[in-house]
Amino acid sequence: MSDTSPQPNTTTGADVTAPGAATGHTGREVPVRLAPRPSITESAVGSPPPPVPHAEGETVTLTIDGREVTAPKGQLLIDAADDIGIYIPRFCYHPRMKPVGMCRMCLVEVEGPRGSTLMPACYNPVADGMKVSTTSEKTKKAQDGVLEFLLVNHPLDCPVCDKGGECPLQDQTLAYGPGESRFVEEKRHWDKPIPISELVNLDRERCIQCGRCVRFADEVAGDPLIDFAERGDKTEVAVFADSHPFTSYFSGNIVQICPVGALTATPYRFRARPWDLDQVESTCTSCSVGCRVAVQASTDQLVRKIGVDCDPVNWAWLCDKGRFDYETVNSPDRLEAPLVRKGDELVEVSWAEALDVAADGIRRALQGGGGQAVGVIGGSRLANEDAYAWAKLARAVLGTDHVDAQLGDGVPADLLAGVPRATIDEAVAAPLLLTFGTDPKEELPVLHLRLREAARERGLQIVELSPTRTGLSPYAALTLRHRPGELAQLVAALTADTQPDGDVAGVAAADVAQA
Repeated sequence: MSDTSPQPNTTTGADVTAPGAATGHTGREVPVRLAPRPSITESAVGSPPPPVPHAEGETVTLTIDGREVTAPKGQLLIDAADDIGIYIPRFCYHPRMKPVGMCRMCLVEVEGPRGSTLMPACYNPVADGMKVSTTSEKTKKAQDGVLEFLLVNHPLDCPVCDKGGECPLQDQTLAYGPGESRFVEEKRHWDKPIPISELVNLDRERCIQCGRCVRFADEVAGDPLIDFAERGDKTEVAVFADSHPFTSYFSGNIVQICPVGALTATPYRFRARPWDLDQVESTCTSCSVGCRVAVQASTDQLVRKIGVDCDPVNWAWLCDKGRFDYETVNSPDRLEAPLVRKGDELVEVSWAEALDVAADGIRRALQGGGGQAVGVIGGSRLANEDAYAWAKLARAVLGTDHVDAQLGDGVPADLLAGVPRATIDEAVAAPLLLTFGTDPKEELPVLHLRLREAARERGLQIVELSPTRTGLSPYAALTLRHRPGELAQLVAALTADTQPDGDVAGVAAADVAQA
């Protein structure tokens, strides 16, 4: 794979084909094998409402707080209100997950044929002629009641809570709450905090049981390792440390989407306050997906990275590698100068001396065997411009064509050059997608989330070429297990104009023909 630059809107670094994935580079059609959709698990938060797809081009007209609104048919009330600048408070609702209507904070008064009633705005789609009030007395009373119940057992941890200053519960209590509490009894107490993994701590006293963490782990990450336990006033978020420890690659996301301080990140715990942070938007460089992030610093040190919702790329999700790799910047073990071997030890030297040593080594190789004695391998963190620069240096100055940006089980460069490029959006919208040479969950984790969602929810058919089981294997329509090191032979057989006479790279000829 010669292109591994961190482009924010491309699937570089993985071998995928779309939107013309149903056609090989030779021009012949590849049949789409329709496989049954993988089963979708349901956690204790219950089933989502029946899907109401947006009808293309169809709209409905409704009234929200006296304003006539035209919205796409099937759009949720809460989104229709957001589109015109009317904010309806919410805790459980997240635009990138299915609605469940659990917290009831988004109750609004809706007038219908049988009179007015309270309905959760995050759960109900718009309808023609609907009249909605987000500021009526009935709505206000409902919001007061919901917040009063949520605060019954919520501790007064705001001065020490990591969420303080950016907490939706704080903000909505101030904006929509009753202003005082009638509760005088002792609050519920739990041991705190509980480390549910090396990166995440759980404070059950603060949990308002919105289910965001449970739904993310199940719906988005596919790692249902956190769920609700017990019933009634003993309900709590729990993990199953003995049988299924919380080892998700995406655990940091549940900290970011938690609307209170119930889940906190161990590296950030007690490190800074939101108003103390300097922030810039950037692009994650831990892999070639290029997720959009906000990098935050305090006292001249990086203290946190959070995901930014970039629709063509990461949808606000980050993998733990990308979210927490900022710790390497401040690590005392970080290399701060080039090292040159002198005797049996690596010794820090200046850049001038290091470049002289490298140039001398290349010069000796050229003198001994010419340009063919030198090979150049680029790094996966380089941008396209950097890859072009070192490739030109290798060919024009060193006189070598031994240029690559991959290690191990690769495929010929001319074959890769014939594979059509695709953005992430094009890949997930394709009827069929071919993956080979990588396990996206391990190497491109957020791309894995996008492909998983497309396979589960949009009918994307995935054909997987891999020597071992990968994170996408449960969602693949067809998996071809080839022998390690023989991917190139299998890909050549798949793209050939004739059918193979026998097994190819350990894959039966019938399976190759089916693919």
